[in-house]
Amino acid sequence: MDEKRQNKEIDLEVNSFIPLYQQLYDNLRKQIASGRYKPGDKLPSEGDLCKEFSVSRITVRNALNELVKEDILCKKRGKGTYVTVPERIEATCAGNSFTNSCHRINSKPSTRIISTSIEKANKYISEALNIEQEDKIILIKRLRLIDDIPVIFEVDYFRIDYNFLLKEELEDNSLMEVISKNISTQPTRVEDIFEVKYSNKEYSKYLKCSSNMPLLKVRQLVYTENNEVLYYNEQLIRSDKYKYAVATKI
Repeated sequence: MDEKRQNKEIDLEVNSFIPLYQQLYDNLRKQIASGRYKPGDKLPSEGDLCKEFSVSRITVRNALNELVKEDILCKKRGKGTYVTVPERIEATCAGNSFTNSCHRINSKPSTRIISTSIEKANKYISEALNIEQEDKIILIKRLRLIDDIPVIFEVDYFRIDYNFLLKEELEDNSLMEVISKNISTQPTRVEDIFEVKYSNKEYSKYLKCSSNMPLLKVRQLVYTENNEVLYYNEQLIRSDKYKYAVATKI
C-alpha cells in the first residue's frame, strides 16, 4: 500500500448510506486529531482533495464547511484552508509567570533568547526604572512560544546591578525564578498598561505574522515588596494566538 493511500486513513465508500461529504469530514477530522495536520498547517487545495478521494468539488467544499463551522478549520481568502490554532488564555492564577501559566493550561512553554545587551537608558526607560538618563541598563529580548507557536515578543529592561542575568541560562527558564535565585527581593505587584501597536519588520519576523498586523502591547512595571521597581518590560502579543488575562479583586 503506497504512502498516499495510507495517509487517507480510510477509503470513502460510494455505496454507503453515509453521505460522501460526511465520510470525508470524518476522515479529515481523524487526520487532524491524529496529528497528521497540526494547528497552523495548510490543508491540500480543494482540487487536490478531489483527486485524492475521487469526489466532486461540492463534496469537498461541504466537508470543509462543516469543519469550519466547528472552528476546526479556517479559510483565508486567497491563501487556502488551515487547521485552526486553539485559543490559549493566560491563567490568572500563575503569578504573572508565562511558564507557570502554560503549565496550568496544559501547554508547553518555551523561550528563545533573541539578544542580551548593555545599553544606555533613554528618558522613558530611565523614568520607568527610576534611574538617571544615559545610565547603563541590561536589555533582554525574548520570544515566548506555546507548543512551539510564537506568541509574544518581549523586551525586558533591568538596572545594571542585575548583571547576573548576563551569566545565567535564560533559555526556557522562568525569568522570575532566575531573579529569585540570585536576590532575596521578590516581585509582589504588577502594573499593566495596554495599547494596540501594529507589527513592524522585527516583530513580524519572530511572531510569523504579516506587517502592520495589530498586536496587543503590554507595558509592564514589576514592583518588589518594598514598592521599588524590579524591572520594566514591553510585550507584543499575538492576541489571535494567546489571550492576556488580568484578575481584579473587588
